[in-house]
Amino acid sequence: MFGPEAVAGYAVDAIFAIINLLVAYLILKRFLFKPLLKMLSKRKNEIQSDLDRAEEKLHEADARLSLVNERLEQSGREAADLISHARAQAEKQREDILAEANQEASRLLSRADTEITRMRTTLLNDVRDEIADLSVTVAAKVIGRTLDDEGQLALVGRLLDEKLPVSSVAKGGPNPDEAGHD
Repeated sequence: MFGPEAVAGYAVDAIFAIINLLVAYLILKRFLFKPLLKMLSKRKNEIQSDLDRAEEKLHEADARLSLVNERLEQSGREAADLISHARAQAEKQREDILAEANQEASRLLSRADTEITRMRTTLLNDVRDEIADLSVTVAAKVIGRTLDDEGQLALVGRLLDEKLPVSSVAKGGPNPDEAGHD
């Protein structure tokens, strides 16, 4: 079947095929596989770099989000504090205004009481003078003689002081002598 010449032809063909394969492998390795592997490695590094940057940006975004949430919570607390402070200040102002109004009302009442007492004293003094004038007139007609003005005033003043003391009239209290006459 196979003769030595045929086997030798096949062996030479096989050796040339192996050499061709080795040369093709070395050429492909040198000009195709190395640049291809280099490009794949570069692409892998770029993808890894992009992933690292994306992860870094994700961490940065998380940090910013937590900072924003913290500031938002702080703003909420500050707003609540401001509202609480404003309420407390409004309550204090309300109390101050009420206290001032009460003091003003007390001053007005005190001034009115003083004015009433002064008017009562003036009125009673005027009434006393009128009564004194009427008493002198009546007494002059009854007695039939006329006293001079100073004598009349002294007599009436003495009589009124006995019956109507000025201190109880000025205070507005009843005269004990007049209490039984009503």
